[in-house]
Amino acid sequence: MRLHRHPGGDGRPELTELAPDPGALRYRHAVLPSADATAGTADAIAALETRVQDLASPFDYAELAELYLRRAQSDGDPGDYRTAEARARRSLELLATPNPAVLTLAKLADARHDFRAAIDLARQHKARSASAQIIIATAHLALGELADAAGAADTALAIRPDAAAYLMRALVLQAQGRDAEAALDFARAARVEEPGDLPAAARLRALWGRFLLRRGELAGAARALDEALRVVPGFALATAYRGELALRTGHPDDAAHLFEQAFIASRQVRYLIDQARARALAGDAAAADALRGQVETVVRGELGEGGLGHRLDLVEVLVDRGRPSELPEAIALARQEVARRGSFEARFQLARALARAGARDEASREVQAALATGAREAQLYELAALLATQRGDTAAAALYARLADRLDPGDSGWRKLGLGQPR
Repeated sequence: MRLHRHPGGDGRPELTELAPDPGALRYRHAVLPSADATAGTADAIAALETRVQDLASPFDYAELAELYLRRAQSDGDPGDYRTAEARARRSLELLATPNPAVLTLAKLADARHDFRAAIDLARQHKARSASAQIIIATAHLALGELADAAGAADTALAIRPDAAAYLMRALVLQAQGRDAEAALDFARAARVEEPGDLPAAARLRALWGRFLLRRGELAGAARALDEALRVVPGFALATAYRGELALRTGHPDDAAHLFEQAFIASRQVRYLIDQARARALAGDAAAADALRGQVETVVRGELGEGGLGHRLDLVEVLVDRGRPSELPEAIALARQEVARRGSFEARFQLARALARAGARDEASREVQAALATGAREAQLYELAALLATQRGDTAAAALYARLADRLDPGDSGWRKLGLGQPR
């Protein structure tokens, strides 16, 4: 980790400990062409499918389940998610325990935002399993239960201090606002990487890049994201964060293109939500509304079918669109989500919906609850500044505005999207 200078909120140079060491960012192992990796996964699935037809092995079914899940996470194919679940359940029919297939079911529950089920399933596996502890930490993090997430991450590191465990702890520390410690763990994760798992290496750098991006360390973020895309060209997560970088630096058309690429690669509607915001910032309201309509159709369909649709995605679309007739539904959905998990993300979306509907006092309470988690996000500070201005607290508004500017140098206007009055 190096010290790096960039302008602070008052225009003076400010030292930050977050700028990454290029030597740690660089993936030091061999990089295979992405086509080879994709073909390798397909070949492994085909070979195992043939093998289980001849001999129904619980271990082969468990491996198949994990391979289908990894491919689904890469390209967003809902069929692969269903097949992963079917293969995992078949494995468990053949051998109830000990069987790592239960961890695949836990990961699937996490993907559906059924975080309590993910925790329960992971606990069914071996108590001294680092993989199980990482799933538990991931679920607690999503629920906003940061102390429990930290405990599980520390347990995973005690069992196996590898890249996955250090990355998990870095994400928890980031959520707690312990940025210097998080930066150290991102670097530690990169330094202990083993060769072979290129998607994991790309994901590490994409998440490291996101951390740097959201702390205003834009040059370091760009380097991390470039390295992720060198390791796995077209990697959707890194492409999307490249889009966020473009959005934050005043290039909304470039951002929209990158978000579109990320969606094509992964089918994650999250990237369509971001593409709509980029189009709105570029002044193309019609394109933004069309994208939001597309997201709404997909998410409502998946929620109705018990698929991978998420309530908060629908909340974001309804609040971004800002129609007064839709804000009560957005508030109700966000309340349901906060009742399930008191995370920063859930509380911020509820606060945003309340603020846009004019319920400023309750919105302010949700903002303070989100800040109490340790969250440090430019959009959260922007909303806090807006609410402080509306209640006439100029000192608090100025403080929150400075904090937002520090995390988002340049202020391209993106962080104000979806915070205005309903239309």
